[in-house]
Amino acid sequence: MVVKVTEKSFQREVCGSPRPVLVEFYASWCPKCAMMQDVLAQFSETLPEIKVCQVDTGEESRLADQYGIEKVPSFIAFDNGNPIGAVTGVVHEKVLLELFSALNDRKSEN
Repeated sequence: MVVKVTEKSFQREVCGSPRPVLVEFYASWCPKCAMMQDVLAQFSETLPEIKVCQVDTGEESRLADQYGIEKVPSFIAFDNGNPIGAVTGVVHEKVLLELFSALNDRKSEN
């Protein structure tokens, strides 16, 4: 499931999440963003341990500014409310998963 996030719900849904979170910053007019819909849906189904959220940059410009979003689609991986990786553009599901590789590295060290 992909959760739509607003400025009001960002703190709760992303920063306060006990799970790692992938956030897509998108725009409703963006054809590349539309191409990523199926990839995000598949990602959320395949990896339920990672929460998937979306922020509409047209409606939530302050959030986009806060995270330095200049192009859409842009993806930021969060862990414990902190950004741990980012990528922009149309990407494969594996690229999105690689944003969380630092978490896997930490787990294997323990």
